[in-house]
Amino acid sequence: MPQGSVLGPVLFLIYINDLELDPVNSIFKFADDTKLLGRVSNSIDRNQLQQDLQQLTNWSDTWQMPFNKSDCKVMHLGYNNQQYTHQMGNQILETVKEGKDLGAIFSEDLKPSRQCQQAHSKASKVLGIIGRTITYKNREVLLRLYKTVVKPHLEYCSSAWSPYYTKDKQLLERLQHRFTRMVPGLKKLPYDTRLDMLGLWTLKERRNRAELLEVFKMYKGWSKTKFVCSL
Repeated sequence: MPQGSVLGPVLFLIYINDLELDPVNSIFKFADDTKLLGRVSNSIDRNQLQQDLQQLTNWSDTWQMPFNKSDCKVMHLGYNNQQYTHQMGNQILETVKEGKDLGAIFSEDLKPSRQCQQAHSKASKVLGIIGRTITYKNREVLLRLYKTVVKPHLEYCSSAWSPYYTKDKQLLERLQHRFTRMVPGLKKLPYDTRLDMLGLWTLKERRNRAELLEVFKMYKGWSKTKFVCSL
């Protein structure tokens, strides 16, 4: 398959399209990333998940597209998880407490603190570069830079990891506080006033909006995630 071609991605998707036909548990694919998800509450469930892993290994051997087993990890979710071991071929897979999926960090306890720290760290570095290198600190220029290269770090995929701890919310909001104080003439004004003058929402309001949009997509059937409403 030629690298960098127009048809390359389509041909690759056709090539791996039958990867999920045999396994019983759910498989999620994105580009060359594959995730196997299964509920394991007893040894029977464990054996089924292990059988699915073996089927994936057989598929890769048949089509000569071996998995990089050193990069294959296992994450156990749930407090009562019995944490069975799993293997691909003869190699036992490493168990991890957290992992990165499409740029977002997820941990075994599903707490978003690590993702919030990563988002804050990346956004803080970019904001520092803006403060040190941009000499013409015009309001419009700074606002465009903030929306383009800083805020995406704070909002990327936020509907999947929206923080619920106050400390995490404050950590993220602190970046926007810092930016609004960089704008000439606004440093001594209250935070809410600065936001109004710049036409910005709080990051909490932005995350709430993103979550409502996701719920709306589920309700309308525009998302693969099922909408469940209990009264």
